[in-house]
Amino acid sequence: MNEYVLYTLAQVAITFAGFSGVVVAFRLRGVEAWSPKELRILWLLLGDTFLVLFFSLLPVALALANCPPDFLWGFCNALLGSWFIIADILAMLGEWRDKTKGQVTNVPVITPILYVLSVMAIVMGAALWLSVFDLVVHRGEAVFVFGLITLLGFAALEFLFFIGLASQPGRDKELKNQLD
Repeated sequence: MNEYVLYTLAQVAITFAGFSGVVVAFRLRGVEAWSPKELRILWLLLGDTFLVLFFSLLPVALALANCPPDFLWGFCNALLGSWFIIADILAMLGEWRDKTKGQVTNVPVITPILYVLSVMAIVMGAALWLSVFDLVVHRGEAVFVFGLITLLGFAALEFLFFIGLASQPGRDKELKNQLD
């Protein structure tokens, strides 16, 4: 196992978690005035970063417990694959709910990329689950690390979503009118 790769991913995840505090500081209005999508993206940003940290350290802990490599990577890939699928379904349901209520919040360029990445999340979740059974994708560290990098990609885009919102002039007035 290449612990250095996992430790590096954990450090990057902690950095993103720190940047999420910057996101909150950039927002001039209180959290109660945030749109449902903004709150969802904030929770996903925090969740994705802390889960990269957790998933980066989990294989090390399992290796220290003398778990066989096949079990270790099968278990880790199943957990990470489950997160991709469950989180993506919950995010899509939230998007659908926002659209039916007319509470759509978009950031040019970033929002369409998030939609594309949502499709990739389902594919990544399926690949991780296929690797558990050594079908199509080989069980091991490579697919797991690729999954963690994908999760960091989500966190980066979620962070950019907030930077994009902060750079939209008049955004707060528009949202206040929607909420009233």
